[in-house]
Amino acid sequence: MFQETKNRSTKKAITWRLIAFSNSWIVLSFGLTEKAFWNALIMNVTGMIMFYFHERIWNKIKSGKYYG
Repeated sequence: MFQETKNRSTKKAITWRLIAFSNSWIVLSFGLTEKAFWNALIMNVTGMIMFYFHERIWNKIKSGKYYG
């Protein structure tokens, strides 16, 4: 297993927040349904999917990893 530098963790946090904000903004702007519950559900499901891919991509990036 590896550990992360503070710089890598910061970059991951920033990129995730940009993605999460964009996801929320898109779902809420388009108002895909009339019901707030369904919009919240859509936002959370798409957010979970995006988070999965965000983590998979970051696992492939070697920068900021160290084995110690």
